[in-house]
Amino acid sequence: MWQLTVDALLHLQHLLNEIPNPFLRLLIRLTLVFGGTWLSYVVVKCAYKWLRNFLLRDGRLAGFWAIILNSKCIPRLLQVVPLIVMGLLTGTLFPEGRPLRGLLLMLNKAYFFFICANVFAAALNTTYCIINWRRHVSASPQKGIFQVLAVLGYLFAAVAILATLSGRDPTYILSGMTALSAVLMLVFKDSILGLTAGITLSGNGMIHIGDWIEVPGADADGEVIDIALTTVRVRNWDNTITTIPAYDLIAKPFKNWRGMSESGGRRIKRAILLDLDSVRFATAEDAERWKEIDLIRDYFAKLIHEVRDYNAAHPSSKVSVANARKLTNIGTFRAYCHAYLRANPNIRQDMTIIVRQMDPTDRGLPLEIYCFSADTRWENYEAIQSDLFDHLLAIMPEFGLSAFQVTSASAMRHGIEKAFRAPQA
Repeated sequence: MWQLTVDALLHLQHLLNEIPNPFLRLLIRLTLVFGGTWLSYVVVKCAYKWLRNFLLRDGRLAGFWAIILNSKCIPRLLQVVPLIVMGLLTGTLFPEGRPLRGLLLMLNKAYFFFICANVFAAALNTTYCIINWRRHVSASPQKGIFQVLAVLGYLFAAVAILATLSGRDPTYILSGMTALSAVLMLVFKDSILGLTAGITLSGNGMIHIGDWIEVPGADADGEVIDIALTTVRVRNWDNTITTIPAYDLIAKPFKNWRGMSESGGRRIKRAILLDLDSVRFATAEDAERWKEIDLIRDYFAKLIHEVRDYNAAHPSSKVSVANARKLTNIGTFRAYCHAYLRANPNIRQDMTIIVRQMDPTDRGLPLEIYCFSADTRWENYEAIQSDLFDHLLAIMPEFGLSAFQVTSASAMRHGIEKAFRAPQA
């Protein structure tokens, strides 16, 4: 079949040589070359499209083979067929030694290198998709590495194309490029920095797809959805997307919340502002009421025993309250908060749990709760935190404490009006 085709083309060349008009001969040869090339391209494209639709119809092929058929690797590889047809037509229809014949074959060879680079890039992209499919993720951090390899493939193809068009050895082209390396590094400084930064981010595992990161300088606070060669895309919690240069994540600090997610505990750090006027010593009625609270019953009984022993050993405690040891409502409330956190199943018991007093301010005495929730998901974390402080704020009056709150102007006006309306004694 191949020999018959070659013989037919040689016979066609002989017929063309008998045409007396040289311009007409050239026009017919160019029409046959480019027409045959275009026809082969259309046939190959339609055949592949029909075969792909047939194989993917009704889910005949899925998974691995579906990725292969939907990728750009096969269509780019099939572009070699029109290239072969063009080379065959050019080599047989144009006589030896003609300049146009050499030019067409040289362009055909140069385009072949470009197709090789395209196929290589498509193969890398297909491999990337297969890796994501195997790992059941939408994207993986190897994207930057694959893009680097694709860029190298295009660089090698560019050298080969230049060598073909100039008729020089590829090593000569490479030596000329090294002489321009300083200029190229200056012109493409940002791209080179982004390239190295992208490789560093992916290679060192500094960020992964799905990580929650905060980049204050870029106004980014959300989930990483893509790690490219020179950029990182973040879907913020308001569903906007921020694109950050990879180099910024190397040169500037950013916060990655992955450690929090992997630890299984998310920190709760919030203070209740106590009114200092409500802090006092405990009375006998308070002690009778507090000892019935299950969470602090054992603690309270032990503390009452220690206080009685101390006061009995120091007779001066009956002379002045300053000499005696007495319970306070704030100390008992602090012990209750700690016991409540220890008994709460939504709080990680193997992580730090602290209830501490902060420095008093003009807004009261801050009582800080420091612990870790057992669920790191945002909505559940907020629910756990809210339930915790709902209970603590509601239970405060049982200990004779009140939260500090700045009085608004309207409340002050209402109080003054109420005082003036009060009947005089």
